[in-house]
Amino acid sequence: MYERQNSGGPGGGPSSELRGTVKWFNPEKGFGFVSPSDGSPDVFLHISALKEAGLQDAPEGSSIHCEVGQGRKGIQVLRVIELDTSTATPRAAKPRRSFQPREYDR
Repeated sequence: MYERQNSGGPGGGPSSELRGTVKWFNPEKGFGFVSPSDGSPDVFLHISALKEAGLQDAPEGSSIHCEVGQGRKGIQVLRVIELDTSTATPRAAKPRRSFQPREYDR
């Protein structure tokens, strides 16, 4: 399932290392999910794990090497070891609304 077991997780629980791909991450909501490369169930990724590694975002498709363990609602990323954004899918820019003067503004 996960690569290596140790007991270094927060709260003293067991943790393990995982390699996978960022399935999606929403920096505005502060969370997303990682798909492990071994096919295990998706893992929760919270913004706090990114910030601890000095990161603000995890673009979809990025390769991630991280430490995972039990969170409040299941397995989650506890620590980001490495994030490779060179494999990320380019984000579509938010559509810009063009400014059209209203009839009474003219």
